[in-house]
Amino acid sequence: MAIHGAQRWISKLHVRKRNQSNEAKVRLLHRDRNDTYGYCAGEATIDILSDDALLAIFFLYKEVYLHDLSWWEPLVHVCRRWRHLIFASPLHLNLTLVCSLRKRARRSLDIWPPFPIAIHVSSCKAPSNIFNFVAALKHPDRVSDIRLNSLTITGVMVFVDMMRCPFSVLTYLSLGSIDDDELVLPDGFLGGSAPSLRTLLLERIAFAALPKLLLSTTQLVTLRISSASTIGYISPGVMATCLVSLPNLKQITLKFPFPFPDPEQSSPPLPTRAVLPSLLSFRFVGVTQYLEDLLTQLDAPGLRTVSATFCDHVVHIPQFFRFTNYAKRLSGPPIRAAVEFEYKKVLIKFILSDGFELAVTCTELLGQVLSMALVCRELSPLVSRVERLDLRCVRNLLQLAPPFMNLGDWPELFQPFIAVKNVYLCKNLWPKLAPALQDLSEERVVEALPELRTLFLEEPRGRAMGFIEPFITARRLSGHPVAVQQCVTSDFMAKG
Repeated sequence: MAIHGAQRWISKLHVRKRNQSNEAKVRLLHRDRNDTYGYCAGEATIDILSDDALLAIFFLYKEVYLHDLSWWEPLVHVCRRWRHLIFASPLHLNLTLVCSLRKRARRSLDIWPPFPIAIHVSSCKAPSNIFNFVAALKHPDRVSDIRLNSLTITGVMVFVDMMRCPFSVLTYLSLGSIDDDELVLPDGFLGGSAPSLRTLLLERIAFAALPKLLLSTTQLVTLRISSASTIGYISPGVMATCLVSLPNLKQITLKFPFPFPDPEQSSPPLPTRAVLPSLLSFRFVGVTQYLEDLLTQLDAPGLRTVSATFCDHVVHIPQFFRFTNYAKRLSGPPIRAAVEFEYKKVLIKFILSDGFELAVTCTELLGQVLSMALVCRELSPLVSRVERLDLRCVRNLLQLAPPFMNLGDWPELFQPFIAVKNVYLCKNLWPKLAPALQDLSEERVVEALPELRTLFLEEPRGRAMGFIEPFITARRLSGHPVAVQQCVTSDFMAKG
């Protein structure tokens, strides 16, 4: 609310100040009673605000335009006082000169004070006005933010060739290639050191000297590495050594969706398990063996979000389960889980009462239901505490033929959910699930979801009963009756 209020203050003062002198009165219009951002009436002059008050408004205004680093440029043209206040607080207000396809750095460097420089380019081709960016890169001691995304290899290399020297104040670096062939960075990139770097994002970029660079980035907070081939491969042992040297790291994303190289290419693991004290979010895409070998060497007691996408057949993932700190969460309230089926993957997501989230995705097409059944068996200590289970799928998933959904695999999926009381079933899935439930024998009808009390269907109850009536009857005869109720889409989205 304070941010929006500051935004409206600035807008009103800015517009009127452009046409009036510094001593002129600024009439603040009466606002509607329905205005939720505050109140103001009558007349006021800009000068009644102290320097500290104006500076606080400017700071909040900066937060409104967090992704527009040029937010301050129009304001310094309003009056001499505003310009003096803004220029006197460059660090507090994060004043930055932006060099992009629309903003020419060569001219800005001559006009403005020596503020930090940001280079932002997002285009498929190399920019035609490359000399504009050359002018900015000639000041490596001032470049603090570089974002080169969605470029071809040629487009990225135009900049990379000019980035072989150290960038001492660089805090944000994002490089992304859209070509099928992976871009390989030279060993001398950034001079092999980036001591101020806090965010490093590499998309389809291979960098053999990355481990050496990471050892110098002790201030790093966010790390995201995505490699499309073994060219950018970093062994689990080397990766663990790099991560241990980053005590401030809060977010990690690793994407290595290719087969695990020969063991001879891997480095030896750490002698003892290392702790990542600041890590809050961990995301991985790749093969299970790589993840298991990496997590054997790491521990992160403060994790809040864990996500793993397995590109191969899941067999055994004990280290992944240990890494989620499941032991300290087993004594808490019941857990809610959701299983979602899509065209080429199946996802299970656990939502705990303390806000912790765990998501596992399988892309192996041996069979979606079977793949998820194997994951649930590996995560049985968590699965056995789930009391609400949501089952969802994309709209046209029923058109898919086996082996995506083998009817005989459904009981294997349900078996670990021994505490589930409520199941929410989307309308696109129950016609596929009902035949599997009908095929359950009298002995097995209770083995699948033994504590089930209510089945919620995202469909008119009458239309669905014809499919699930045999299952409902068998449960009643076994002494474990199940009620059927209709639910709406919002029930699936609710977190409670």
